[in-house]
This record gives sequence, structure tokens and C-alpha cells, in this order.
Amino acid sequence: MSPARRRATDSANTTEPTRLSPRGRVRRPTWRDPRLAGGVALIGAAVALGAWAVNAAADTEQIYVLAHDVAPGTDLAADGVLALVDSHPGTDAYVAAGELPQDAVATRSLQAGELLPSGAVGRAADVNLRSVMLTLASGLPTGTGAGAIVDLWALPATQATAQEPGTADVVARGLLIASVGETGSSLMGGTSVQVEVLVPEDAVADVLTAVGAAGPLVLVPTGQGQ
Repeated sequence: MSPARRRATDSANTTEPTRLSPRGRVRRPTWRDPRLAGGVALIGAAVALGAWAVNAAADTEQIYVLAHDVAPGTDLAADGVLALVDSHPGTDAYVAAGELPQDAVATRSLQAGELLPSGAVGRAADVNLRSVMLTLASGLPTGTGAGAIVDLWALPATQATAQEPGTADVVARGLLIASVGETGSSLMGGTSVQVEVLVPEDAVADVLTAVGAAGPLVLVPTGQGQ
């Protein structure tokens, strides 16, 4: 082998192997890696949220809820008026199971599905309303029912004539419909309906006088209530 070729061979044998540049190396994750730290934080948040959801679901109590609409003076202890639901209201503004006062009545109109507010519960003796049953000469207007505020009018007892025209008179204002009962035929040829109204104590005498008179009775909605 010539000297020149020997030197070339020796040079090839002593060449160092090619090394990967620092950019080609695979780095092991460390606690300082922001991606790893973010993943750990997300896992911790998910665990905490799950624990909170379990505790919140367990921290409930039974609260009274209205099974149907009621008017002021309604006996809340009557069958079918109230039901119980599991809730966590986070406040003592609603009546919990077992805390309904004796002789409890609604002091204002309440709607079906509404949690029973403590401020809407009173005693029957504290509500200055009296229940009176009326037989109306005609049916109620569409959409008028329990909870509506109405005025009571008395129609003339006899059919009006040209010489002696009859006039309708208002008997009491601001009555509240507690319930609507059965319907039937009236003496005027129309449909009569039985309606329970709640009357302020100072207007009871006028209402009863109108009930005992011969003139038909009509309720006129005021657009309030319900």
C-alpha cells in the first residue's frame, strides 16, 4: 500500500462518529415544564369540582312547594295544596318540611310550582278576608280564574223598560276569586257559575245583601291578580 493511501485509510478510521445536535435530542419532562404543570392543575380542578358537586347534591332539604295556584286566605294545610321537593335554596326564606305553622293560610296569591315563602304564610285570624259563595248570572270571561281581582256588580232585578230603565250597581270592589266551581243554567237563559270570592270584612254585609236580593250578580275582572 502506498504511503498516500495508508494516510487516507488512517484518517477514515480515526474520524469521530456523527453526534446529534442538541435540537435532535428527546427531552424528559420535568416539573418545570409548563405543559406538565398545566395538566396537573386541570386534574386537580376536576377532582375538586367533582367533590363539590357530590357535597352540593347531598346538602339538600325538603321544602314546601305549591301544588296549584292559591288565593289569599287559602288553607295551606288542606290536602293537595302543598307538596315537598328536595332543594338547597341557601336561604331560610322558604318554609321547610315540618315548619308549617298551625292554621297556616296564604297571605297573598301564590302560583303552582312556587316554593312556599315564609313571608306569604300567616294565621287564619290574621287575614282580614271572608269567603263568600256567589252564583253568577253568566260565566266568567276567558282567562279569569282563581287569583283574579274582580268587582261585584248587581244587575236590575227585573227586565228594564223604556219607562223604568234599570241600572247596574257596583256592590264591592277588589274581591279576589278563591276558586271556580260548577256551572249550570241561569234564569236569564245563559250559563251560571259558582264562584268563591274572598271579601274584605267591611264589605261582607253589602255582598250578602246583594246575594239575598233578586238581582243577578256579575263579576267584572279588573285586570289585576293571577
